[in-house]
Amino acid sequence: MQLAILFADVSGSTKLYETLGNTRAQTIISKALDVLSQAAGRHQGTIVKNIGDELMCTFPSAPLATEAAKDMQRSLKQAIAIGTIPYETLSIRTGFHFGQVIPQAGDVFGDAVNVAARVVAQAKKGQILTTKFTVDEMPDEMKSGLRFIDKAALKGKKEELELFEVLWEFENLTIVQNIFEDKPHEAKLTVTFGETTVELSHERPALHMGRGIENDFVIPEPLASRSHARIEFRRERFVLIDQSINGTYVSIVGEKEVVLRRDELVLQREGKISLGKSTMLQPELCVTFSLLGGGGLL
Repeated sequence: MQLAILFADVSGSTKLYETLGNTRAQTIISKALDVLSQAAGRHQGTIVKNIGDELMCTFPSAPLATEAAKDMQRSLKQAIAIGTIPYETLSIRTGFHFGQVIPQAGDVFGDAVNVAARVVAQAKKGQILTTKFTVDEMPDEMKSGLRFIDKAALKGKKEELELFEVLWEFENLTIVQNIFEDKPHEAKLTVTFGETTVELSHERPALHMGRGIENDFVIPEPLASRSHARIEFRRERFVLIDQSINGTYVSIVGEKEVVLRRDELVLQREGKISLGKSTMLQPELCVTFSLLGGGGLL
């Protein structure tokens, strides 16, 4: 039979035990797992087992698992906000996969279980990841709330799996807000790699970077993902979006270098972008950018 297998893992539980002690940490984790279990139940989920600080559950379909995963994240955040769970930085990472399983004595086994466990291991705190096969089982209207992350080699699988992120709270994406209310009307961003320069604006609102030949900038860096990062023109701002495994390094003039890991950042003034490693290690493979027009206020 086919089921969606979902794992929800409490992030940083080791540090939680070290900081709060065994008794208090265990109480907080138990409350968190209870919140997650209730969220799963609201979407026809069946709790298979708790494995320490991790919850494993099944769902009849990929859409139900998707809604449950989002409900888990939101319910945990709400429980923290109202004080039910007295630990502000507690978070979970979630991964799920839809496929063939073998039910046995209240447990489930099979390839789908193994894939789901490996998917959750790729997620960071506060993130929901799933696979291309699972996405294909979702209705079109649900797919608009997903974004492709990368192809990842998972242990025990011959082929790389395409990983997608389920966006559950758009306002939590790391976008640096403009402190000015006035929006530039003719902002442009020039982006250069090697001898190629592209100008982004209303007319051309996106640019893709990565190791794959389908990208606008094909960057021969072994640590770069095939579809590593992109720049989007959004609400008069140019947003760099990392969708890789190894991260995107950004050095803006006058500021300390930052690393994006499946996150977003508004590009300001001018600087360099490097895929998979620091901008200082391999400058010839850096992408440079310069913001023109009103956007310079950012």
